[in-house]
Amino acid sequence: MQTFCGLEIARRGMKFWTPSEEDEDIDLTPMIDIVFLLIVFFMTVASMITAEKHPIDMPVSLNSVLPEDFGERSTITIKRDGSLYAGVSQVTLEELPEILVRESKRRANLKVYLRADRGTEHQFVSEVMQACAAAGLSNVVFAAYQSDK
Repeated sequence: MQTFCGLEIARRGMKFWTPSEEDEDIDLTPMIDIVFLLIVFFMTVASMITAEKHPIDMPVSLNSVLPEDFGERSTITIKRDGSLYAGVSQVTLEELPEILVRESKRRANLKVYLRADRGTEHQFVSEVMQACAAAGLSNVVFAAYQSDK
């Protein structure tokens, strides 16, 4: 008789599980596949986040205020040389109203986040504002750093 937790167990005819003596390998293939998929996912998302904003020298404003309802906005970037970017794609001034109309049909109440380099001539900013107005968009927020003074 064998004792287990205060109970006597008879080994008559009962089969007990015993670990095998063979060293079985664990298949790591599914875990490696999942890790590679996670790496690809995070690299894709990271590239999309960094690609959204083209580097510019942002202006500084003494009275800049972040709107209470910033919401989801379509980003337009104007570089110093006047080149335009709608999101990540470079566009021309002639294409911009059509792109904004198409985007406003896809997303109701479309708002615009306008980023312009501090060295950009006002003419380029004015033309982009006119393109927004031609597309029927009036909610435009300008990007600027807040000044401490």
